[in-house]
Amino acid sequence: MSDANEMLLEDIIRKKMFQHVFQPLYVMKNWKVFGYEALLRCRFFENPELLFRLAMEKNRLYDLDICSIHHALTSVDTRDIRLFLNVYPSTMVHPTFPDFLGKLNSVCFSNRNIVFEINEAEKVSDMGLLRKAVHFLKDKGYAIALDDYGKGESSLQTVIELEPDFVKLDRYYAVKLSASKNKQNEIQMLLKLCQEKHMKLILEGIEEPTDLAMAKVLGVHLGQGYLLGEPLPINGIH
Repeated sequence: MSDANEMLLEDIIRKKMFQHVFQPLYVMKNWKVFGYEALLRCRFFENPELLFRLAMEKNRLYDLDICSIHHALTSVDTRDIRLFLNVYPSTMVHPTFPDFLGKLNSVCFSNRNIVFEINEAEKVSDMGLLRKAVHFLKDKGYAIALDDYGKGESSLQTVIELEPDFVKLDRYYAVKLSASKNKQNEIQMLLKLCQEKHMKLILEGIEEPTDLAMAKVLGVHLGQGYLLGEPLPINGIH
């Protein structure tokens, strides 16, 4: 079974046997679309996290990650659309990642409309190295988001260390937000930090109107979730 999985993974990467769907992020103040998150989908894995976990186990995470990023960017004209792209910390610090980005210049036209979301599912082995990679990307005009704050490896310390442009709250904060004073207080604390550091706070996983209303009252900058818009194929967002 292990050999079969390895062959399947190789085919998925080499033949790009996956696609992307795009979920909107909305500005809370005026309900305008701020951008879209590109989400990988593969018919061989109901949960895409399992595909990336397999890639980790087989030491092919970097190959799958850059293949996914390239595919997403060749699907969208970033002159017109701001795109949020998931990326693993080990990919960001990989020695050939700068060369890969250099080659992307032929397919993407606006670095400033590309936001790299640092995936929380992988432990950061060297924060100093990751911070250096973040600075490099910012110097090249890309924006940085810290994904799933409050889950896995993402923490207040990580926010302070990396100073991303966006902090994405884990969907845990959206569930029954309107009824949880503790969640409301923590969001207010984060909003204060975001104001000081010129960052934007994103709440994802919004599914209930009362929680959306509370997020707006609190002053959350951006919202994402099935209540606001489902992930759609590229032809559904134009």
